[in-house]
Amino acid sequence: MASTLSLKFGNFLYKNCFPLYKTLYRVFKNKQDAEEISLLKKLIKPGDNIADIGANIGFYATILSEFTGSNGKVYCFEPDSTNFGYLKKATANKNNISIFNMAVSDSDSVLKVYKSKLLNVDHRTYPVNNYDSIEEVKATSIDKLISDKTILSPNIIKIDIQGYELVAFKGMQNLLKQSSDLKIVAEFWPHGFMRAGSSAIELFDFFNGLGYSIYFIGENESKVTKEYVNENNKQPFEFSFNVLIRK
Repeated sequence: MASTLSLKFGNFLYKNCFPLYKTLYRVFKNKQDAEEISLLKKLIKPGDNIADIGANIGFYATILSEFTGSNGKVYCFEPDSTNFGYLKKATANKNNISIFNMAVSDSDSVLKVYKSKLLNVDHRTYPVNNYDSIEEVKATSIDKLISDKTILSPNIIKIDIQGYELVAFKGMQNLLKQSSDLKIVAEFWPHGFMRAGSSAIELFDFFNGLGYSIYFIGENESKVTKEYVNENNKQPFEFSFNVLIRK
């Protein structure tokens, strides 16, 4: 977990010198998320349809665009208006990317986004201490977008929405039930789940009931067990990592 000082410095650069921030952020993410990027490269086949939920400023969008190629599609969702502006610029020359300035939830609605004072990647869809401002954003569900033919059914999902993941997953239950090869790379953050009104246990039971398993990301990709989830359900803020979810 980054120190408060480094977060403040990063936020200063984001607000006052975005080109430098973007460069340093790319270096940081390439190092921090090396295993996740390697896994996505292994999972994604040319022509895959991908949902990037919580696309932020577009770091993953451009990587996913390259992995799936010109015959594939990347659907990026970013509710924050400032981040969305940067996402739009980052993906402007990518013909296989579609961007949506909205949140992914379980239904069509309007959500309040509590914008972080410290970090542009830490905005939440639930009340937090010391937020900078509140922005109301449109929200929709993945199942609705597929039903409306706004997007094609994704077979890869990358999602990081600060604890709100289970609500988003509940809005794609038709996709989860119908797909036989869907792969999801998601953040596993018990504290965030609780702050958003759910829990790691609830998320585990949700996927288990649909025939999915959760795996640690790494060399062995061992299963996350119910015992492990029970033991770590109330871990502090700093405890988080990414997981692979698949049948």
